[in-house]
Amino acid sequence: MSELTPFGRMVKIRLLERQMDSRQLAEKIGTSPVQISRILHGKRPGHEQIPLIARLLDIDLECLKKDA
Repeated sequence: MSELTPFGRMVKIRLLERQMDSRQLAEKIGTSPVQISRILHGKRPGHEQIPLIARLLDIDLECLKKDA
């Protein structure tokens, strides 16, 4: 299994903080848990979903870009 991207790690942290799982996240943004997994592992770009996930989980994408 592949490693999470920096964004994927942040999403996992935020999901734990909010007591949510990837299935619930997928439902909220209108996609599948499989697609969420692909995005978090860098196997799919997720250009449309990443901003939605970031907004929902209060993740600063600019901050992540600086850390990369």
